[in-house]
Amino acid sequence: MTDPIHGIIFDIDGCLARGREAIPGAPETVRTLKRRGLKLAFLTNDNQRTKEEWVERLAAMGIAAAPEEILTSSIIAAEFVKERYAERRILPIGTTGLLAALKERGLTLVDDPAEAEVVVMGRDPHFNLDTLNRICQAIWGGAVFIATNLDRRVPVAGGFKPGTGALVQAVAWATGVEPLVMGKPSRWAGEMAVRILGIDPAYGAVVGDQLDQDIRMGKAAGLRTILVLTGATSREDVARAPVEAHPDVILPDVTHLPRWLDSTT
Repeated sequence: MTDPIHGIIFDIDGCLARGREAIPGAPETVRTLKRRGLKLAFLTNDNQRTKEEWVERLAAMGIAAAPEEILTSSIIAAEFVKERYAERRILPIGTTGLLAALKERGLTLVDDPAEAEVVVMGRDPHFNLDTLNRICQAIWGGAVFIATNLDRRVPVAGGFKPGTGALVQAVAWATGVEPLVMGKPSRWAGEMAVRILGIDPAYGAVVGDQLDQDIRMGKAAGLRTILVLTGATSREDVARAPVEAHPDVILPDVTHLPRWLDSTT
C-alpha cells in the first residue's frame, strides 16, 4: 500500500480552469477535498497578479482559496531572493504581482542598473529596447539573473501571446547569461509548494495538465504525479514521451480525484 496523500498541489489553467471559467466539477471537487481535511495549494506560473487577485479570480469561478494557499512564480522568486540575496539591491522587471511579492519580503528595490546586484525578471507588458538595455547593463555589471518562468506563450481569447520566456530569452541571448528560473518545472517551485502544504513530499501529490511543467516539477520534488486530460496533454502525448516522464496516474479530469484517493487507502 502506498503512503496516504495529505496534501495536493493544483495547477490552475487546464486543470481547474480554462481562462476565467472553471472546468466542470472542479469547484465541487476542491470543496470535497477540503472537507476531507486535505491541505491544498494552487500553483501558477503567472507573475503579474498578486495572491489576493488570484483569490478573487478563483472565487469568481466558485473555487475557494486562501491567500496562503496561492503560489505564483513571483512569490517563488521573491522567497528565493530573500533566502539567498536578502542584503542585495534588486532591479525588478515586471508588474504588480512581482513588485508586491518583493516588497512584502522587505527587499531593497532599485531602478538604476548600475546599482543592481540582482535582476528579478517577470513579464513586463511594456518591455522595449530601453528595458532590454537596462537589464543587460545590470547583468553585464555582475548582477545575478533570476527569471520567474520561461513560458513561451500564454493563452488569450482567440489564441496566444508571447510569454515571459520570450522576453527572458532576449536578455539571455544578448548577455550570454542563462537565468535561474523559479517557476514550474524548477525544483524551487516544487519545494516551496511542499513547504506551503507543510508535509513530507512522500505524502503529497501534484495535479496538472502538462508533462513538461507539472509532472516534471512533481517528480523533481518527490511528489506523486497526477495528469488530467483537460488541458495541454493527451494520452497519445504520454505514450510518445520517455517512460521517465510519465505521470504516476492519468485521470480524465479532477472530478475523478476523490474516487482515486479512496482506491489508494
